[in-house]
Amino acid sequence: MPLLGRDLLSKLNAQIIFENGNIQVQIPEEKALEAQVLILQEEVQETPDPETIPEEILNAVTPLVWASGIPGRSRTAEPVNITLKPGAQPVRRKQYPIKLEERKGLEPIIEKFMVYGLLRECQLEYNTPILLVKKPHSNEYRLVQDLRAVNQIVQDVHPVVANPYTLLTAIKETDQWFTVLDLKDAFFCIPLEFESQKIFAFEWDNPKTGRKAQLCWTVLPQGFKNSPTIFGNQLAKELENWQKENPEITLLQYVDDILLGTKTLEDSVQYTIDLLNFLGAAGYKVSKKKAQITQQTVTYLGFTITKGQRSLGPERKEAICQIPEPVSKRELRAFLGMAGWCHL
Repeated sequence: MPLLGRDLLSKLNAQIIFENGNIQVQIPEEKALEAQVLILQEEVQETPDPETIPEEILNAVTPLVWASGIPGRSRTAEPVNITLKPGAQPVRRKQYPIKLEERKGLEPIIEKFMVYGLLRECQLEYNTPILLVKKPHSNEYRLVQDLRAVNQIVQDVHPVVANPYTLLTAIKETDQWFTVLDLKDAFFCIPLEFESQKIFAFEWDNPKTGRKAQLCWTVLPQGFKNSPTIFGNQLAKELENWQKENPEITLLQYVDDILLGTKTLEDSVQYTIDLLNFLGAAGYKVSKKKAQITQQTVTYLGFTITKGQRSLGPERKEAICQIPEPVSKRELRAFLGMAGWCHL
């Protein structure tokens, strides 16, 4: 089974475990049915085609806002300090063997992250292993780090993440034009305080030079349990300032997914341009491929949104239909929640 996207793994509070050369994904029991839906949804949906963005919007928006390979960086976020649990000891885990061809696949990724300052060379007492994972529906690869041991020694941050079903009730009955934006590599936009970078160190064996070195993240890494909450809170603070200047429009945020709702097409165009320029000026990058711009029907958090209505998207419907029949009250409640109905 292809590994789920990093955003989905984060939202499910999943942990990736590496043992004996194999990968296991552990998901909390209360998220089990939700995970089934998302996994099945990944299997049934096709890779989205780039949406057509109106020329008037493209011409009015700063090109810097679109994801182009150069990582974003929040211009206002303060470096994050990671608090360890009392008595926590440095985590030292050996690097798993990585085949030469796999290291060659990782080399351009790590080189890019080094060039843009997402990684730096270090010599530290911490170390956790990395692995190369192929992206679903793609010939591309991604760098995955096993941060399970690190997550165990770090203090929890209370997860202030909106419930998707509650969040969607904020859409007004009069909203009929929508824009949906997905921020690219969102966690990388938040810097880490220097002393906190050490807990995210890993070993790297360069296939070109044969030189071994230790590297560590200078930004919030994927797979760290507190990354979704820390990022979501930072973006929410910044969007709050924009919302205060535009109180008449609907603005929803779920971690790095944003929905804008307006009454008229003219308002949708105007506020979409304004929001994109705001995000670009703030240092964030938006995926042009995933953007749904000034449309009357959009997909947001797996739901199809249109004027006065929201319903499960076709991929999620098909995925839910493939879930085994619930056999306990707990499973039934979870199933009804995933179907978008009220809990018993």
